[in-house]
Amino acid sequence: MSLNNVIKTYVKEYYEIIYNPIEKQIILSDEFESNSNYTIELGQHKKAKIILVWGKIEEVTGMQYHHKHLQSELSSFFIELIRNKKSKDFFKILVEENLSVKLKFSEIIDEFPL
Repeated sequence: MSLNNVIKTYVKEYYEIIYNPIEKQIILSDEFESNSNYTIELGQHKKAKIILVWGKIEEVTGMQYHHKHLQSELSSFFIELIRNKKSKDFFKILVEENLSVKLKFSEIIDEFPL
């Protein structure tokens, strides 16, 4: 199984998207608590920062986001995810509605190119 497939499967099953209107942040995060959470700023949509939390996924997959052999492929995957038209349209709705939201990716899978 390729790296992209492993990450894609994990994200589909265990990641959630959180919109925090107070801090203007769109957060892509594991649904589980983790002792080691790294936050990676992926970009911005309108005035909302898009942040990836790399926590439990590292413990489960053993993949370190900043490992020199993985970072390029992981970054490409997540950048492609947030730049996709469907994702941008979904982010636009979150920002325009400006309500606190927490949804599992599996609940809104049609909104993302996974």
